[in-house]
Amino acid sequence: MLRKRVIQGGMLFLLSSCCSLIHAATLVVGSTSVCSNATYATISAALFAAAPSDEIDVCPGIYTEQLVITQPVTLHGISGDGSQRVLIQPSSITNVQNPVNQQQNIPPFQAAISVVNTSNVTIDGLAIDDSNNSVTGCGTTLAVIHFSNSSGAVSNNVLTGGLSTPLSCTALFPGNGFGVQVDTSAGKTGPFSVSITGNSIHDFNRNGILAMGAGIIAEISGNTISGVGPTTGYNQFGVFIANGAVAYVSHNMISQGTCETLTATACVNQRSEGVVFRAAGPASVVDANFIASVQSGIFLNGANQAQITNNTIMNVDALDGIDIQGTAAGYFTNSVILGNSISHVWFDSTHFTCGISEASGTGVAQNLILNNTVNDAYCGVAAVAADQASGNTYLNTLYGTLNSALAPPPSMEP
Repeated sequence: MLRKRVIQGGMLFLLSSCCSLIHAATLVVGSTSVCSNATYATISAALFAAAPSDEIDVCPGIYTEQLVITQPVTLHGISGDGSQRVLIQPSSITNVQNPVNQQQNIPPFQAAISVVNTSNVTIDGLAIDDSNNSVTGCGTTLAVIHFSNSSGAVSNNVLTGGLSTPLSCTALFPGNGFGVQVDTSAGKTGPFSVSITGNSIHDFNRNGILAMGAGIIAEISGNTISGVGPTTGYNQFGVFIANGAVAYVSHNMISQGTCETLTATACVNQRSEGVVFRAAGPASVVDANFIASVQSGIFLNGANQAQITNNTIMNVDALDGIDIQGTAAGYFTNSVILGNSISHVWFDSTHFTCGISEASGTGVAQNLILNNTVNDAYCGVAAVAADQASGNTYLNTLYGTLNSALAPPPSMEP
């Protein structure tokens, strides 16, 4: 095996050339007063010593380190001395560039943990705080964990602090400040597969989870994602799938925040949404999620053969339970919206919202809207003339199905 160690800007990169691994080792990090078998005081030192496929067990404690991983390893938080909390909280966070051959085709980014140009990386059982970042504006991407051209798993972690100061990135897409970001750079086609499961994600600017780029396959399951909603003055989304990424989004609990004292117009402009497809990859799935306190539960802006099934959506107060348009990709077609339960979609005499609403004239066609239940809304289903809607149940709605949308989704939806 040939391994090369490179240090750039005070951060450690591990570059590996190939090889068949015969044995994988377990390296233990921490204080010997907490874990008697600990042999490394820092995670960085263990990463420096690790070979591909090694596991690094991290004992309870606070680790003020920014980590960059470029080979297959597992970071695993373990218990010790009666404690189970392993906190990675870098004292400062600086920009990361692609270390392979000094390439500059990846824009600079900051993250507490960056995984770059590798595969089979697992990050499990850690609390990770990105609060000490130095990001302002949109020019440098900020995430708590960033997978760039890489595959692996993020499981059972606490991810917080994906907040730039000040909140100065006004771009609607992609914005800035993410819990987990998975993306590709120009010329990288993948496939890159990332599993994001069982995490608690909160205190982020724009997206709890962002998966963006053709060649990405993301399993996003069993996470709890807590936003703060539109009253902070910026748009916020729980899970955002974009630009060809294929995702299976299931069994997540997503809560964003209500309009509170904002007017309906201001709230739409600063809206938060549970799950968003923006030109998502084919056959992406949103299934059995619980989504509450949002301005749109699920916003579908461009996809083909998507499956939106068995979701529970409640307490929606600006747009609709499920909004459909095709502007990002030019189409939303051949998809199924089935078995969803939508309740309490707020409306009044000047504000009309429905369980499911389609923006006409945006490439939406040949979709099935079947066996959904809408309770407490202005209407059940609006403006689905290009699709087939049948078998739906409408309770406590002024109208069942309308031929035109009275409150269409905003034309600038990301």
